[in-house]
Amino acid sequence: MVHSAGRFVSVFERIGDRVGISLDDPQIDALDIPRGADLRIDEFVRAKLAVGELWPEAVLQLNPAYEQGPTLCELAASGAILADTARFFGPGLRLHRHQAEALAAARRGDNYIVSTGTGSGKSLSYLVPIFDMILRDGSARHSVRALIVYPMNALIDGQVEALNAFRAANWPGCPVRFAQYTGQTCEEVRQQLLQDPPHILLTNYVMLEYMLIRPQERALVGEATRELRFLTVDELHVYRGRQGADVAMLLRQRTGRPDLQCAGTSATIATGGDRATRRAEIAEVGSRLFGARVAPANVIDETLERVAQVPVPATVDALRDAVEMPPPAPDRAAVAGHPLTAWAEETFGLASEDSRLVGRPPIPLVEGLAALSRRPVSLPGAVPSGSRPCSKRATRRRWSGEPVFAFRLHQFLASGGSVHATIEPPDPGLCRGRRRRRTTNAVPSRLLPRLWPGILPR
Repeated sequence: MVHSAGRFVSVFERIGDRVGISLDDPQIDALDIPRGADLRIDEFVRAKLAVGELWPEAVLQLNPAYEQGPTLCELAASGAILADTARFFGPGLRLHRHQAEALAAARRGDNYIVSTGTGSGKSLSYLVPIFDMILRDGSARHSVRALIVYPMNALIDGQVEALNAFRAANWPGCPVRFAQYTGQTCEEVRQQLLQDPPHILLTNYVMLEYMLIRPQERALVGEATRELRFLTVDELHVYRGRQGADVAMLLRQRTGRPDLQCAGTSATIATGGDRATRRAEIAEVGSRLFGARVAPANVIDETLERVAQVPVPATVDALRDAVEMPPPAPDRAAVAGHPLTAWAEETFGLASEDSRLVGRPPIPLVEGLAALSRRPVSLPGAVPSGSRPCSKRATRRRWSGEPVFAFRLHQFLASGGSVHATIEPPDPGLCRGRRRRRTTNAVPSRLLPRLWPGILPR
């Protein structure tokens, strides 16, 4: 999504402008979109393309501000963690409230799941208690005390990089050892890890299966993990259907021990119902995956707070005044005190549920701007001129180490699929064929793929 001549347009419109065609132009075939032999199918496909089936409207997401908790130094002073734990991550590191709640659940020995938004620091919700457990238990013995399972190697690489950064910046001689065990790990390093295991092993679910079924590795892993105390599964929402069942069976080979604690994280598992219903559903999913009970009370969700220190403009006159106000000074207090900050936070970031702040689902950028433009306020073009410098300074000013506002603009591009149709005359029933094999008519008919590969989303 780009800004052009006072309006926001799809990148595909720009591509069309470059080559001199549009979705309605016969030259659309230059984009490798074939024409169907049956005009009805042709019209069906082009109607889907016209409403953005492959390139829906870009959506704007505003990362909300999370309620702050104690610093690691304060937790160490209270005895909640060791001073050495605070030393590794940095004594001045301030946790969010949900991270502190996860630490409290870990100290109780409970299984727990952290279900919070992207960028909320979910990894610290298990890394801090893992390091504290290892340091309390004694790091002299070389055995795997914590196993962390990720869905992809990129997450493992990023986590190891972050841990190395903590070590280099705060405690180069930290005795807690961590290592990754993936398909990219060379054979020599694998054998070294099995013979002299680290305290924390980061792997993926595919390698976890190999470790448990390969005869030689299985024996070594059994010995290396004899003191396993903590099992973490990152991105729980990935494990669904048959894959989820496979991973659950793997985890059950490790979770039969009464002293093993399980933790999971996920940005989104359940979205329907009220908070209590969502927490119960997430707890049920986690319990099935781990093979160990997760109580709904130990599903830790996010606690949000407002950045804006002024109310949202409530009247047309107040909104007009906010748009026409000079941009705020480049400091946190000025940005937080600007009424357009309050409007943006309310429109794109926060909603209320049972007197509790929750994240607002992402909405198309044009929808948010339309909400402002529908007000009888004189606006120069589609984007209020006063909002541009305000939003820029909001993303640059810092609030507890983070930008006051962290905007993210998403443009989702769908991959291709096939059109499916029935074979009865005279009018075939058409659909995208996404996980459907029959029509939903009173007398269901089987849907068959037509010769339209690579066009509609899978």
